[in-house]
Amino acid sequence: MTVPHSGRAVAVASVTQLIVVLDGAVLSIALPSLSADLNVPVASLPWVANAYALAVAGSLLLGGRIADLFGAVPCLRFGLGLFALASLGAGLSPTFGWLMFFRVMQGFGAALLSPAGLALLTDSTSPGPDRERAIATWSVTATVGGTVGALVGGTLTQVLDWRWTLLINVAIAPALLLMTRNIGRRRHVSEERLRRAHFDIPGSFLFLVGISCVTLAVTSSVEIQIRLTGAVVALLSLGVFVLVERRSKHPILPLNIVFTKRVGITNGAALMLIAGLSVMGFYTSLYAQVVTGLTPVQTALWLLPSAVAGAVTSKLVPRVISRLGETNVRIAAPLLAGSALALLAIVALFQPPFYVMVPLIVLEAVGASTAVVVLTAASTRSLPPHRAGLAGGLITTSGQVGSSVGLALITGIAAAAIGGGETSLADVNPAALAGQMAIALGLGAVITASASYFARRIPLGHAIH
Repeated sequence: MTVPHSGRAVAVASVTQLIVVLDGAVLSIALPSLSADLNVPVASLPWVANAYALAVAGSLLLGGRIADLFGAVPCLRFGLGLFALASLGAGLSPTFGWLMFFRVMQGFGAALLSPAGLALLTDSTSPGPDRERAIATWSVTATVGGTVGALVGGTLTQVLDWRWTLLINVAIAPALLLMTRNIGRRRHVSEERLRRAHFDIPGSFLFLVGISCVTLAVTSSVEIQIRLTGAVVALLSLGVFVLVERRSKHPILPLNIVFTKRVGITNGAALMLIAGLSVMGFYTSLYAQVVTGLTPVQTALWLLPSAVAGAVTSKLVPRVISRLGETNVRIAAPLLAGSALALLAIVALFQPPFYVMVPLIVLEAVGASTAVVVLTAASTRSLPPHRAGLAGGLITTSGQVGSSVGLALITGIAAAAIGGGETSLADVNPAALAGQMAIALGLGAVITASASYFARRIPLGHAIH
């Protein structure tokens, strides 16, 4: 048995989670360059993020199962290899179609990395303050990863090319692989146990098809016949998925656990929170560059204060909880983030310089980072340590489903209300884009704030076995 090196384990898990979240957002600031290079209309740009998010969401539960069986470190290593290869393919993509394919492959790699990272934290730290601090460090990457991605993406896009926002992962992955030496606990998997292992491939496939078709059904940029077909396939796939999971002896999604009050409400709150917040990175980047004329690097630098605020806030959350109580913090955090979105929606109507919006973006980061920390902590406590992979898979799946469906739905409504979705970014009317942003952030504010209702109902207590 290898002695767990908790400090290095936290570093590996946190940096791994950073690149998972970062790659969900790193292209957001490169969208104008990407759109011009590959000739992509505005209405199709959300799929740059959604192709990745859907693959992550549809595979995370399987990734959690693999992490629980083989151990966190082997799962991390395989995931890093797949992620690096997919990043190479995405960075060299000659067309938008190929980019989407490799973004999906990136998502499959990320689906192994995220639950394995959280499982590594659980395996390498003791219950109590040490684990809470480790989770806070891990969680901060989920809240600031988008802004860090904007900074990295902006710099690489302006200095080199948008493709380097993806190719940089090819250099990061080997360094992380070296850091995984002699950390975590070695888990011997006997041939008998491997032979009896059940990964529920049918359930994973049905879940991926179902949530992908839900996203397609709410995307207004596609034809109505395709949207209706997507809705029908989604209902059928998810319906069959429930039947398969109920009859399976080893379901990928144990419904008896998911439908318990504690687990279900915690993940429902995470889904609503991330669904509402999903439009922030997409529209703030476009607004800064298209409406106010900032360069990618200038945009990234103006977004940097929100990353710092999110990081500092996440580290302070345990202290805030000790003074105000966990339930109070869970309720207040989504309300704070939602209020910031609502104010940003109003300000966007007047098309001010981007720096006017920065204080509100910082306020949103404070609320969002706090909410992510407390919900992640609640998720890890909802299940015993030997099911840490499942806990990590559930909470991240909820966030990714919320992100993909929320972004598709909200941007679709905003584009339908204002118009201009079929034009390229080079031809889009800045006033129309600002109007879309105002509608989208207003809807996001309502959805984000509604997460407080679910967060308030999360019961305290011991893990469900």
